[in-house]
Amino acid sequence: MLAGGLLLLQPAAVRAQHVHINAGASNAAQDAPLFFSNGANYSTAAGYDVYLTFTNAGSFSNLYQGAGATFTALASTLDNGGPAFGHAADGSFLQLQFVSMSGPAKGEFALWTQDPADPATSYPSFKMPVGTVNGTNLLALSESDGSPGADPYGHIHGRTFTATRPGLYKLGCRLLDTSSNGAGGGPIHTPSDTYYFYFQAGLTISSCVMNSNSFEVTFATAAGRSYYVESTSNLQTGKWTTFAGPFTGNNHLQSAVTNAAVPLFFRLREN
Repeated sequence: MLAGGLLLLQPAAVRAQHVHINAGASNAAQDAPLFFSNGANYSTAAGYDVYLTFTNAGSFSNLYQGAGATFTALASTLDNGGPAFGHAADGSFLQLQFVSMSGPAKGEFALWTQDPADPATSYPSFKMPVGTVNGTNLLALSESDGSPGADPYGHIHGRTFTATRPGLYKLGCRLLDTSSNGAGGGPIHTPSDTYYFYFQAGLTISSCVMNSNSFEVTFATAAGRSYYVESTSNLQTGKWTTFAGPFTGNNHLQSAVTNAAVPLFFRLREN
């Protein structure tokens, strides 16, 4: 009997945590690579997750949605609050390319944009089915007109991420300079490495690994919530025992470890 994660009742609301993931370059020289100056804080390597909550009303009806992360481009001029350390070269135009998506089977990830004429309404800019490995969709980060010498700065809100099924999604993306202000009429900067970010849709167990004498249960959390991991050896009895928790949600993956390797089923409870 293999341990399994069960989806439980979602709370009415989850406190949102909003972060800015800042795009720039290693330096402003021709062919210097782009990078996220604080990407290491929010990447999958750091275990950070952007939490998406289920809604049944409005533009995002029957979807898991959230705007807990804004991808920005660092400013080079005082007018936009710069010069920021690690900004890209003047004249560059930064965009985020959505390359890959993994997650729950048959799930679909999407980016929605706020309608300028009606801020209460949003529409999907593009969708990414789970299993995508060579995506080409772009999201503009810079707000300039792309002219030579223009500040590459951008800080655009009104963008929402959605998912169709509960579970942990893993986005692979990279930064591109799509300007024509570099050498030979090409871009100034070379593309960044591929970065990976987690998006958690709803309340689920991400993984359960059996070790020699224990189980390790991993799950994503939302800031402001408490989590309990419960287990049972028999689904028919309905008797669940809390063996770990409370865990304080912090928008990071967290883990609980049992002290035995007996066959168990697991579920996650959120307050």
